[in-house]
Amino acid sequence: MASCCSWLKRWRKPAKKVTLLMVGLDNAGKTAAVRGIQGENPVNVAPTVGFSKVDLKRGKFQVTIFDLGGGKRIRGIWENYYSESHGVVFVVDSSDIQRIHETRATLAEVLRHPRIAGKPVLVLANKQDRDGALLEAEIIESLSLEKLVNEHKCRCQLEPCSAVLGYGRTVDKSIRRGLKWLLSNIAEDYEAIAERVQRDTAKQRAWEEQDRKERAERVRKIREERDRKEREEAEQEERRVKEKKEVEEGANMPNPFQPIYNVVHEADNKETGKGEDALQGGALNCRSKPKEDVESTKSGPADQAQKKSRKLRLRWRNNRVEPLRVEDST
Repeated sequence: MASCCSWLKRWRKPAKKVTLLMVGLDNAGKTAAVRGIQGENPVNVAPTVGFSKVDLKRGKFQVTIFDLGGGKRIRGIWENYYSESHGVVFVVDSSDIQRIHETRATLAEVLRHPRIAGKPVLVLANKQDRDGALLEAEIIESLSLEKLVNEHKCRCQLEPCSAVLGYGRTVDKSIRRGLKWLLSNIAEDYEAIAERVQRDTAKQRAWEEQDRKERAERVRKIREERDRKEREEAEQEERRVKEKKEVEEGANMPNPFQPIYNVVHEADNKETGKGEDALQGGALNCRSKPKEDVESTKSGPADQAQKKSRKLRLRWRNNRVEPLRVEDST
């Protein structure tokens, strides 16, 4: 009865939400592994551009898997999903020996990130069906897996597998076993991991909001600068049109500056006209002179001679001497 009650209690308990990241180099088989787990045929899978999201139910867990692209240009977006992850699935192409050093560097970069360090990590050594694929011990040595795990305090499990051999119920047992191990380790410390995920997610969202505001501010400044330049260009164009119009109007107006010989010629004509007017005015004055003035002019010299011939005479009057004219005495 007690076992039945505990089973019923566990059955009624809501499923725990878990987010997993599927990362690795491009062409490592990440999407094929996700499709195999999901129950779809993993053959002829196109490379992932960006990311894809898969939701599935595994026991008491509601699992969300983010399949992130592995190209060099896309790896920069991985850290945007680190805060939401409860665990990591790192897929290795065990047949690509030439890129094993790049794989090791990428794995080390993922594990040393502060939002991944300490979380459980599942390493899938994929493509074991190919000739020349590295064995489990060789992969551990090539990736320096023990050193990385101890350095960043991550619980780790390596599973050699082949994602294209089956899917659904026939999926590779190593993939199924590795996924079960990862979910079990998350369940052991689920409360602490969930709290960490919530805290990191809040920080990530705050950072994204700040980054969005900064981008909006930069866009606003760029638009203002562009509008200012457009206004200045419009004003300059308006001034050029106005100056061009003034130049055209000035070209149609008569030239106020004349050659010097024209000015001199006009001045000579004016002076000649003034002289002729003066001569004509003198002749008119002579002709229109009054008759009285002529007579006075004619009799003027005789009267002056007579005045000069006048003699003054003195006479005594009351002990005063007064000059007398001849005319008065007469």
